[in-house]
Amino acid sequence: MGKKRKGQSFLVVLFAMIVLLTACTGGGGDPEGEPKTEPSAATEPDAGQEKSEEGNQAPEEEQTIDMQGKPVRVLAWGYAGGEAGTEAGEQRIALEQELENKYNTKFQFDQVPWGDVQDKITASIIAGEPIADIFLLERFRAFPSMVQKDFLQPIDGILDIDSEKWPADLRMTGSFNGEVYGFSTAVGGGGGIYYNKAILQKEGLPDPQELHEKGEWNWDAFLDIAKKATKDTNGDGKIDQYGLALTSLNFVPAFIASNDGDVTKVVDGKLAFAGDDENAMEALRFYSDLSNVHKVVKPNQTDNWEDYINAFNEGIVAMRYGEGWEGGGIQTNLGNEYGFIFIPKGPKATAYHNAMQPTLWFVPKGANPDAVRIYAEYLFGYMPKEGELDAWTETLFADQKSLDNYIEMGNIMTPKDWEGIPHFGEEIRKAWDNIGAGKATPETAMKSIRPVLEGLLDAAQ
Repeated sequence: MGKKRKGQSFLVVLFAMIVLLTACTGGGGDPEGEPKTEPSAATEPDAGQEKSEEGNQAPEEEQTIDMQGKPVRVLAWGYAGGEAGTEAGEQRIALEQELENKYNTKFQFDQVPWGDVQDKITASIIAGEPIADIFLLERFRAFPSMVQKDFLQPIDGILDIDSEKWPADLRMTGSFNGEVYGFSTAVGGGGGIYYNKAILQKEGLPDPQELHEKGEWNWDAFLDIAKKATKDTNGDGKIDQYGLALTSLNFVPAFIASNDGDVTKVVDGKLAFAGDDENAMEALRFYSDLSNVHKVVKPNQTDNWEDYINAFNEGIVAMRYGEGWEGGGIQTNLGNEYGFIFIPKGPKATAYHNAMQPTLWFVPKGANPDAVRIYAEYLFGYMPKEGELDAWTETLFADQKSLDNYIEMGNIMTPKDWEGIPHFGEEIRKAWDNIGAGKATPETAMKSIRPVLEGLLDAAQ
């Protein structure tokens, strides 16, 4: 593939590395059996009102900053600075030295184990001495709890996030209840539908990419392919090729989002349950019918969450939901005979949507705003030149159009803030699994689980 993407879009690569490590984590209760992988990878507390007033000045690039030797403190679970030994690492080290000289400061990149960032930063905020000026955290761990407890500093007064250099959707991705708290130089990457080109060609079925380009990639087209791909291929009377394989924990939120719905919504600054609203219920009925009416979903015969992944890699399933970072493993098994396309549009949607969990940089209360400005300059400083694309991202996909889709998916994410509510994810998944197994209708399942979920939301907020 040619390296055709623009510089800002490219930074999806850095973010993709983060998503690679967060994407499979179950929210709220960390359901058993789900993978628990780690995402990829700050001056002195404000001394007085003068520094606080500085925090209301924006944009960062117009500031004349002298840190007077104070450090820019960055906290993450991986090393966030440049590392020697590679060309890219050496370039980042040189940039660090340049900015240190320019602003009379030192970068301080601190690491803590994954899963400990929130506890460490929270304890320091409560003590009145935040241990970092900027820290990396999954959005669902910051929202709503850290906002409601007033642990985070809005960044609107620090960074000019309306500048064209920032992602266009940052005000959505990084905000909660109208205030922007999180930022990233590129909120890219995402989840979509992987499809087996060999199966579709063998069965004479349309390529989803072509349907997308015609404006015809919707639930009806998705279902038609799934139905026609599901069959007995060897004449023994048993289905041995399926249209779809899935796990409810990622498939259901994605299809609710694809119908312009959500599992929760913000009401008066708090998360409220929305998983039984009209659009969500339509998605749940569609999900139920896939298994129980159309019977296009491969049964999980191993009682293992990886069953749907393995079945697709074995070449016996036409489509599955997956995240961009999974493309490398698929390529190992299927070669170039696969594509990656958006979640199909639901009946209520006028555009593509998906449910994902971004990881962002946040600013704790009491941080030095100048340190945040310098770190933002650092992030943008090692962006690649216009037109370049990181080779690692290219290796994830078999063709340019799939790569383009992946990058565009970063602009259509619906964050899953409910994953930060203890036990919410595991409880709603039980209901979704019952729906998929035909043990309950969507209406019965949601009516039964709503009081439980509302109780969990109330207890956490």
